[in-house]
Amino acid sequence: MSRPLRYSLVISVFLILAVLDFVPIQIPARMIFPLLWLSLCAFCLKQWALTAALFFSFLGDVMGWKNELIPQIAFFALAQILYIIIFSRLMPPKNTWSLPLKIVLLALVSLVYGAAMYWIFPRVEDSFIACGIAIYALLLLGMCYAALQHKNVFLISGAILFVISDFILGINLFVQHIPHAGLSIMIPYYLGQLLLFIGSQKLYESHY
Repeated sequence: MSRPLRYSLVISVFLILAVLDFVPIQIPARMIFPLLWLSLCAFCLKQWALTAALFFSFLGDVMGWKNELIPQIAFFALAQILYIIIFSRLMPPKNTWSLPLKIVLLALVSLVYGAAMYWIFPRVEDSFIACGIAIYALLLLGMCYAALQHKNVFLISGAILFVISDFILGINLFVQHIPHAGLSIMIPYYLGQLLLFIGSQKLYESHY
């Protein structure tokens, strides 16, 4: 299968599965299918680290469907660790930013982390969950920083959308209820994961 056709197939099926999550019909566990599809695609491409990252995200979605917050955080934390490894190992020698700009990016990521912790962390009543959220947020923004170092619009957009989705989720869970929270959380999440998948393919293609 040619590369453009492969991309079209992956994206089309993913978008169909993602849209099904918002259609008012009874489909059990429909929110778990988009990431299962992406993990199967990465598996078929023999991209093992990416397969694991996407599969852990799939398991996180399963835990989210079951309303199991702690396992959900744990699985997504593992996914972020793998994303960090992938983006760091596939760093091209020339297609990256200068050191001063990297320092600015790191400062911005640290500022976002501090703001999120200042707003969300004090409102988490369970200390164990609060520690888990603090660690996960650090890993999430570490993934975002690793993605931002690449001059790859797919990775950058995907990472930012992922952060936005989790930030909205945190606000909805611990600060105040957000109207239509499902749409506000899941749309940037699905798009973010899809763009991270596409961006990762670009990294693999340029690296090997």
